[in-house]
Amino acid sequence: MKKISANILEGKFEHLVDEENLQITHLQIKKGEEVPSHKSDKNVVVVIYKGKVNFTGENGKEIIIPGDIITMDPDEMHSLEALEDSDLMVIKARI
Repeated sequence: MKKISANILEGKFEHLVDEENLQITHLQIKKGEEVPSHKSDKNVVVVIYKGKVNFTGENGKEIIIPGDIITMDPDEMHSLEALEDSDLMVIKARI
């Protein structure tokens, strides 16, 4: 077992785990900030645990709030816009 703790950030990101087949990133975005359209070569799981985010994917837009989870296949284009100060965990894995 290994415990990893996220830090309190000021609108940044940090890789909590950064391995060849697994990356776990703590993402903090302030209200009004955007993460431009991009994609990953891995499967992606996005878990929001604070705030509200407008998440745009290839199949449309979803407003996500704590308790929501987004899953994506490799190479899916997506972008985010924070509607409130928000904290997310982004898990990327080759499965």
